[in-house]
Amino acid sequence: MKSEYPDVLPEEQNPVLPDAASQRPATERHLWEIRPIRDLLWVGGILSLLWFGYYLRGVFTPVLIALLLAYLCNPLIRKAERQWNVPRPVTISIVLLISALLLGGLVTWLGPLLAEQVQSLAERVPGYLQSIAQQYHVSLGDFSEPLSTIATSLKDDPLSILRPIFSGTGQAFGVLGAVIGTTTAIFLALTLIPIYFFFFAWQFDGALTELKRYIPVRHRARVGQISRRMDQAVSGFFRGRLAIALGSAILYSLGWALTGIRYWFLLGLITGVLTIIPYASLIGWPLAVLLKYLDVLSGATGGFDLMAVVVWPSLAYLVVQFIESWLLTPWVQSQSMEMNAVTVLIVVFIGGALGGFYGLLLAIPIAACLKILIQELLLRKAIRNAAEPTHAARP
Repeated sequence: MKSEYPDVLPEEQNPVLPDAASQRPATERHLWEIRPIRDLLWVGGILSLLWFGYYLRGVFTPVLIALLLAYLCNPLIRKAERQWNVPRPVTISIVLLISALLLGGLVTWLGPLLAEQVQSLAERVPGYLQSIAQQYHVSLGDFSEPLSTIATSLKDDPLSILRPIFSGTGQAFGVLGAVIGTTTAIFLALTLIPIYFFFFAWQFDGALTELKRYIPVRHRARVGQISRRMDQAVSGFFRGRLAIALGSAILYSLGWALTGIRYWFLLGLITGVLTIIPYASLIGWPLAVLLKYLDVLSGATGGFDLMAVVVWPSLAYLVVQFIESWLLTPWVQSQSMEMNAVTVLIVVFIGGALGGFYGLLLAIPIAACLKILIQELLLRKAIRNAAEPTHAARP
């Protein structure tokens, strides 16, 4: 019978020889030479490393982003080096230059539109709240007045929000520290990520070659096969989701612009970015209907019309969902995850509960890698043991 995994020879042709430590009595072996204890130590070390990275995520986030970008760009860099004899630093520099030009062009072109819609939404929030209070006879107390004051101040004098910083109060120093801290973190991230990316991408293949030296020769074929499956799953997920998010953001923005949503670009951008996380983009649908309803309720777009408020924004969302599910996803990502919809949904919920946004983003590739490990290390052995003929007990 043909093997399901042709890259690995059957056990009879690829025997696994026991190491010297396993041949000695248990009383003469160190703890790390006992297989179950060694496996537990490995699992504990990996979990400790993950916890340490999550605890210091503010420090490691630029490093992880740069490493992920280097991993995703490495096939292109490797191809340029092997087929066209272009040195890796040259290709990396070109990638960074093109990325900087594209990002700068997008910010210059779409930045003012995004800023305008964010400012418009901030100005209209107090009016939306007042309209809801009048329509449904609810009391907002003193909540809407401060919002109105802030919105008016931002509209008339955008720098007015900075004045309390220089008032000399302790709270002002706290605000100043928060502003400086956030600005510094963003600046450092934008500065460090390209630097980290350059060095990670430059040494990526060299690091992989060095890592292979520490894998026992008798396990290299098996580890290589498992690594290839993991690479296909992880790279397919990230490259696919990024491409799908970009296409979805464009389609959502166009669809909601045609249906008269005031904040079509802001809402389309948010919904498109959330497409990276499976099922998270669902939040864009009720938000589009709600924003259209609030415009109607506040008298900004005339009287209530069921088609304009509910049907057309919903239709735009459903059309983009159809294009994403039946065209973009099969074309860009295919079935690299090998996970059904129910499993993906459960994994996303677990990841979000354990790790927040990072858990939502990394839950799917981590689950795919765990599934591959279970298939390769546990299920294959269980199937092989179950297929072995049983011998009747001797009398």
